[in-house]
Amino acid sequence: MAKIEDQLGAVVKHHRKRLGLTQSQLAEKIDRQPGTVQSLEAGNAPTFETLVRLAAVFEVNLRDLFGVGEFAIQDGRDDPLVGIVQRLSGLTIEELQWIDEVLAITLRFKPA
Repeated sequence: MAKIEDQLGAVVKHHRKRLGLTQSQLAEKIDRQPGTVQSLEAGNAPTFETLVRLAAVFEVNLRDLFGVGEFAIQDGRDDPLVGIVQRLSGLTIEELQWIDEVLAITLRFKPA
């Protein structure tokens, strides 16, 4: 079962890569040590202030770092969405675009 910290780390990694930033570059933008971003992406809990700074750099609402609705991050969540987010978080924009196209095609054939 995934921990909240692991899920949040995957989301942070996704947004960092979406912006084309290294861990060091993101750390500089949020006025933290480079090890802070590495630690966060590895599943260690951030401070509230760090979360606020991350949301500002990513240009998202703070709540969006934790998902929305039924896809909200939950401690111990054990469903396919957690694994999907973790797998996607390390991909490039080009790879994500390809996955999006494959997913769109695949969903056309899903059972009713």
